[in-house]
This record gives sequence, C-alpha cells and structure tokens, in this order.
Amino acid sequence: MQVVDLHCDTILEIWMSELRGSRLSLRDTEASGRRLMLDLKMMAQGGYILQNFALFTNKRLKKGLSGPDAGWNNADSLTKDGESAWDMWDQWKNLYRVFREEMEENADVIRQVRTFREIEENRAAGKMSALLTTEEGGIIEGRIERLQELYDAGVRMMTITWNYENELGFPNRPEPGFEEDFRKYYRFRPKKEEGLTATGKEAVAAMESLGIIPDVSHLSDAGFFDLADIVKGPFAASHSNARALCSCGRNLTDDMIRIIAEHGGIIGLNYAPAFVMEADREEDCFASCEGLARHARHIMDVGGAGVLALGSDFDGIDPVGLEMENASQVQKFAEYLETHGFSADEIEGIYYRNALRLYKEVLR
Repeated sequence: MQVVDLHCDTILEIWMSELRGSRLSLRDTEASGRRLMLDLKMMAQGGYILQNFALFTNKRLKKGLSGPDAGWNNADSLTKDGESAWDMWDQWKNLYRVFREEMEENADVIRQVRTFREIEENRAAGKMSALLTTEEGGIIEGRIERLQELYDAGVRMMTITWNYENELGFPNRPEPGFEEDFRKYYRFRPKKEEGLTATGKEAVAAMESLGIIPDVSHLSDAGFFDLADIVKGPFAASHSNARALCSCGRNLTDDMIRIIAEHGGIIGLNYAPAFVMEADREEDCFASCEGLARHARHIMDVGGAGVLALGSDFDGIDPVGLEMENASQVQKFAEYLETHGFSADEIEGIYYRNALRLYKEVLR
C-alpha cells in the first residue's frame, strides 16, 4: 500500500543532532548515529510515496543552543525568566537549510515537490516526494509578507499556532495550574473564547490566496471556527484524532470533522497514544492499530470516507506506547484495517488517495 503522511518532525531532530555535534543523515539515521522514527530507509520499507516534512520552531528555545543536551523538548534547552529566546525566523531558516541539504544529498531517492505535477513526476520516476510544511505560525511575527517567502521556499501547509499563543491566535492547552509539559497532551482542554486575532484572520486569507493550506492542528476551538468562517476552500488538521473517542483537547469534535469535510479538507490520524485512548496517566496510553481503527471509522462515519489521511507525528511524539514504532511498520495498520471491515477503497483513501486528491486541487 502506498503511503502519504501529513506530518513528521524529523528535520527538527536532525537539526538538533547537528547542534549536539553529530548530525544524523536522513538517508539512514541508525547508520549515522541514532535511529529516529522516520528516515529514507524506513520510508522505502514502509512504501512511502510522499512525506510532509514540518519545520517546527519553539518559541522558548534558548538563544544559540548547542552542546550534547540540546533538544527542543528538554527543560534545560528552554528559556526561563530573564533568558533570551532563539528568534523563530532564524530557527526556521536553519531548519530550511537542513531540509535543503538533505534533499540535495539524497536527490537519487527523494525530491522536494511544490506542485501536484511534480508529485506525479516523482512517482513515475520511482522517487519519493517531500512536501515542505511549517508548524508554528509565530515565525512570521505577524508580518503577512513573510507568507510569500514561505511559499517561494516551497511551504504548502502551515499550522496557525503550536502550543503557545502568537500574533495569529491561540491554541488549546492545559488549564492554569498544570505543569507546562507539552508532551502531556491528555491534559489539554478546549479554549472556546480566544481564537484568531485580527492579524491571524488576515494571514489565513492570505495563505489561502497563495496556496498554503491552513492547518488547524494545535489551534484553539474558537480559532478553528474563526478559520472555517474565512476559508472558502479546503483546509487540514494534519495530525489530530476524534475527540468523541479521546477527549484530549488536541483532537477534533464531530462538528469540526464535518466542517473540514464540507470544505473538502483532510484529517491526518495522529499515532500519539494520548490522542488515541484515555488514561489517568499518559504512560498508560497505547496507540494500537485497533485504537487507530476506531478513530478512523468514527471520523469516516462523521465526515465521509474522503476526509481521512495519515498524520503520524513521527519524531514529534515519544517512541513508546506505539504499535507502529516507526515508518517501516506502517503497513501493519493497513493489514489490520483489511481484516477488520474496511474496504480496499477506504484503505487506499486513508493511505494516499485522499491526500493526493487535496494536493491535486491546491498544489498548482
């Protein structure tokens, strides 16, 4: 089964390895020092034809971070009171440099795509495709003209927020009083009053005009409905599941699923355990194929078979509690779906056809 995946954070992990002094290679991360959850070797084993590579920036990353403990989610790598943060636009430029270097070094295997035609050309040539996306709209710092720079670089999808508010809007996040640990997504709660800012509304309209797909994963509930009122065509939730089955505030309500479907958009199933099942402790959650299948069926029942895709969040989630531990294992889920009531047409839609349908419409 061919695979299109809407979201991974692998480029960030490669940049972090560079800051630590021993850069990994996207071709084979295990051979270059530390196995990640996704690389070109595992993608080939898994049957990938296209991966969305998100360039994720962290508003609280320390300025000039380097050394053996550098990591985007390490407490010692994040700013505390009085410390300077690394400029997010500069972070993005470093991530983009790493992405371009990896594309150049591995051009025999994978090529960046900007249009649907380029995706088709790569498929015909037996090469995988890399679609560039951006996670955290705060990188533009409210400067709408930067969206053109992102588009020119090949960015074709962008989340409005990550887990911090920015000039564009507000995310769902833990309620006040909880430890600020953004790996503990089971604590996230809906934010129903703080949505897009005036600048955020302008940015969303500009994104649609340019051909950058707005991505509502991480956006607050209020922000979702603000965006849905502005966008005329399709938009995406690149890595979110069904809130009716798992009440994590990063998941989508049934109304949200229906609205995305009505717009012709797509939703990428997130493999993170806390997005799949509920438990008193996140470490007790498990992302099984059975659990993902329940989310898949629910989302398709609510929004139709054409709304669902894959959005693994590989290298952005902990590599524990996963039945599919890395990109080489993604066919496990297809095999499970095939033996548990999903038709071949539905499985093909989830795995690649629905995403390609969106890209054919938007990527011109």
